[in-house]
Amino acid sequence: PHQFSGGMRQRVMIAMALACSPQILIADEPTTALDVTIQAQITDLVKRLRNELGMAIIWITHDLGVVARLVERVIVMYGGFIIEESGVKDLYANPQHPYTIGLLGSLPRLDLDQRQRLVSIDGLPPMLFQKPAACPFAPRCKWAMERCWQENPALEEVGPGHKVACWVDVKSGRNRE
Repeated sequence: PHQFSGGMRQRVMIAMALACSPQILIADEPTTALDVTIQAQITDLVKRLRNELGMAIIWITHDLGVVARLVERVIVMYGGFIIEESGVKDLYANPQHPYTIGLLGSLPRLDLDQRQRLVSIDGLPPMLFQKPAACPFAPRCKWAMERCWQENPALEEVGPGHKVACWVDVKSGRNRE
């Protein structure tokens, strides 16, 4: 096995995972540290197998480019909580949570001015030694209001098939209620 390339190792792991014909495949960062060509081959293979075998896939990744190519629905998590859930096209076109907006803004894009800086999210991720009682993103959020520091919002529908856990309507900057 030590003589296999990274892409070949991933293919072997996928084959091992599929050997018992599972109804669901959980893939945790399966394309990390692979070059873009091999990533595309792995995602194409998984899509083909998903369609042929009719199985569900939970794809855990920080690579939003892979997400856009592979999935139909996206769940964005922050600080151990689901903060946004949507169809992939709607999420990329209309993000509703400040963290999701920051994530998508950090992606390099060919259609923008080369000199334009990528968006960064100020502050540090939360320490997860204990579950936060309030919104875990509040310390980093430019829209945070008093309520964000006191309680964690529930996931609520903001459009057809689109849910968000945020007290603020980021489009208007006002309270959602």
